[in-house]
Amino acid sequence: MMIPQSIAYAGLASLPAQYGLYTAFIGSYTYVFFGSIKQVSIGPTSLLSMLSFTYLEGYSVEYVIFLTFLTGCVELTMGILNLGFLVDFISPPVTSGFTSAISIIIIGSQIKSLFGLKIAAHSFFELIVSVSQNITNIKISDTTVGLSSMLFLFVFKSLTKIKVKSKITKKTLWLLSISRNALIVLITSSIAYYYCQKDGHAPFVLSGKIPSGLPHFSLPKFSTIHNNETMHFTDMLHTLGSGILVVPVCAILTNVAIAKSFSSETIVDASQEMVTLGLCNLFGSCVQAMPSSGAFSRSAVINASGVRTPLQGIYSGTVIILALSFLTPYFFFIPKATLAAVLISAVLSMIEYEILPVLWRTNKFDFFLAVVTCSVGVLYGADLGIIIGSVLNLLILLKEWSRPNISITLSTWGRRSNTYLLIKPEFGLCYPARDLLTEKIMEAHKQHPTLPMVLDCSGILKIDYSVAEALSNLLESYNKENDTLILINLNTRLLGTLEKLMNKEKMGYCQSNSMLSDNIFSTKNHEETKLPLLGA
Repeated sequence: MMIPQSIAYAGLASLPAQYGLYTAFIGSYTYVFFGSIKQVSIGPTSLLSMLSFTYLEGYSVEYVIFLTFLTGCVELTMGILNLGFLVDFISPPVTSGFTSAISIIIIGSQIKSLFGLKIAAHSFFELIVSVSQNITNIKISDTTVGLSSMLFLFVFKSLTKIKVKSKITKKTLWLLSISRNALIVLITSSIAYYYCQKDGHAPFVLSGKIPSGLPHFSLPKFSTIHNNETMHFTDMLHTLGSGILVVPVCAILTNVAIAKSFSSETIVDASQEMVTLGLCNLFGSCVQAMPSSGAFSRSAVINASGVRTPLQGIYSGTVIILALSFLTPYFFFIPKATLAAVLISAVLSMIEYEILPVLWRTNKFDFFLAVVTCSVGVLYGADLGIIIGSVLNLLILLKEWSRPNISITLSTWGRRSNTYLLIKPEFGLCYPARDLLTEKIMEAHKQHPTLPMVLDCSGILKIDYSVAEALSNLLESYNKENDTLILINLNTRLLGTLEKLMNKEKMGYCQSNSMLSDNIFSTKNHEETKLPLLGA
């Protein structure tokens, strides 16, 4: 599976096929020594290949290798500094919309190879227009090979769904299913070879010559020539733009997701996985590799094969090295339409349309996030899609932190049924919520000036200096005016923070509701009428 996918993913990044194979063997070997999840298969992926093409279309391979190096640096740094939590700010709806956008873009980019068209387009919209304008130029031979290959792949993928009693038959169907990529490449390449021997050429477009042998181990170039102009390190950084962060973050997201999916028996060390992925890309940049990460399809096959340790990477890497050494002359005969079919069949399952009804039923804003991320990604670029989706998601988080739900209700306590105002924030308070908390408490006191107020801190795990200062000022102010403001259910951390800002004697607090005393309420005149609840 890895060999045909690696060749196809290199083509997706607009690179010669050997670069995909270089990526596959170095990733396999590196993960053996530093990885922790036995099912993970490191190598080129459709997502990173498409991102590489998006950022570096029209640039030389040195830029892609430079991107691999920077991707490794970012991943390694994030792993060492335990910055994996930053990835958690990219929500599943945004990730779903992003991967769906990438899948649609990949499918669109392979239409020209699938139908034998020679067109140029810089966006998905331009591609659709170009295909519609060149519909009469479709080559029957390439189209036949491409569509037949897709049909073959879909049929063989479904073989595992056939219910049979014989274990041997079941195992045979499984082997045929996971070998479908290699089988279709072998079949169509044999047909191409036959025509080349018979007529001197094949009736469809072939992959072309691939150089044999392994790459030399050397550091990537930090300067290069582009359009007869010397591009230095800073110039290359400027060219990559947001790709310096988007590519490694997407690689980390993919790898951690795969690790969590297949490692139910072990705890995933996200930092260790980031360090390992960083090393894979750093070493990869020294052998002319593309950016790499784990792939769901390959990892699923490894998991189903019953592997016990990450040492399976030695086998995968060795097979690819042998292929680079002895089989590259035969890769010449692989039809491009077949590789397009391999790519399309691989990414179709990445279009997560089934999540949309669930998001609509549970949270319409999440539905909106997924749709916007996908739409912007398809129309204006996947990088812009994930940036806009993440920013929108972050704005909602900031809104929740700056405007947390603070409930204010009338409660009673004790034998005398003493009435008081219970003020309860739902979660931790930080400086953006300082004014809101102050306004809520002052508004509650203004509406019911004769009632004592109790601030329930059970939902607050921590507060920052600004909120602590506001609380201490309120406590001193109300207690000075003989009004009552009591804090209950403070944890040790909250109590310690407040004690640093004011005298313990001046701070009214109780550890729990049961410790409230009748004496607290005895100094106030209570309202006897039934009072309305105050809104949050």
